[in-house]
Parts: sequence; C-alpha cells; structure tokens
Amino acid sequence: MPITLSSRSVRRTALAGAAATLSIALAACSASFDAQTQKPYQAAEGTNADSGSLHVRNMLVLADADGKGELHTVIVNDGLEDDTLVKISQAPAGTPDGQAGGDQPALVTFSEIKTPLDLKAGTSTLLPPATGTETDSGEASGDPITVTGGKPGQVVNVTITFGKAAPITSYIPVLSDDYYSPGPLGDQ
Repeated sequence: MPITLSSRSVRRTALAGAAATLSIALAACSASFDAQTQKPYQAAEGTNADSGSLHVRNMLVLADADGKGELHTVIVNDGLEDDTLVKISQAPAGTPDGQAGGDQPALVTFSEIKTPLDLKAGTSTLLPPATGTETDSGEASGDPITVTGGKPGQVVNVTITFGKAAPITSYIPVLSDDYYSPGPLGDQ
C-alpha cells in the first residue's frame, strides 16, 4: 500500500527542510575567511609596530604612581642590513598614527640614547638590556630608557627613530611597575 502524505504534512516537511538549509547557510556565513579566528591579534599588553625589516614587539612603559618608569620592548631586525635605534620621544600633539588614543598625558620624557643602539641584522635587542649584557666588542649594550610623566592607565603617543628605517609613530600603554611582579603565593 503506498504512503500518501496530506498537504499539511508536505508543508511541514518542506518548512523543516527549508529551516535546516537556512541554519546551515547562516552557520557557514560566520565561518568565512573573515571569521574572528582568522584575524591576527596581539596577545600581549604592549604595542607591536613595524618599519621595514625592523619589528618592535610588546612595547610598553612600566611606571610607578608618580610617573617614573622604564621602557620595555624587543626590537627584531630580520633584514640583511644592520640599523640603529636613535631616539624615542613623545610624538607631537595631533600626530596621526591610525590608532585611537586614550588618556594622553600632557608631557612625557624619555631619557636620551647617548650612542645609537645597534640593531644587528638577524638579531633581536631587548630593552631594557639584561644586566651585564655586552656586545661582541665587550661594551655594555646600553642603559635602560627611563620615562618620566606617564602614569599607569595612560597611553603615550611615541615616535621611534631609527638610523635607516622609517620612523614609527604609535601609542604605547603605561602599566604599573609591579605589573609583572606578582607577590609570593602566601600573600594571595
């Protein structure tokens, strides 16, 4: 005996099929090439910026409540030519950099780099330098870059100047100087 469906059952089956097809199509839209998991993101607190073969990674300031601190970053030179870090300074007001600023402090000063810091090709340079770090020639690799005026919770628009590569202008965050120094387990 053949099975026959009423017109009501046919409509219900057609609606259920259409709903299943629509839900699959909508799910596929959210998994396109622009899906959130396919977009690069910065998993660190600091700022990343690039100028040619120089890559500034996780740049931030660690400062106390009075606004005295140090600049922390790693600069990677993945090019074939050596370069130098010449200067880091607060960018002039209104300098465009493509980012939205937050609570920009009025005046932030960075200590002068007395001798341009070597950024050898194929290496990375840590700032502040590790204590006792020396170059191939036996010289100290540089003093920490001190920062005055940026308080925790603010961002500073800075210009990073190199010997050969184009300058970089970007916002960097100011975090508390004990940000990376959790207390002993017994104090929690």
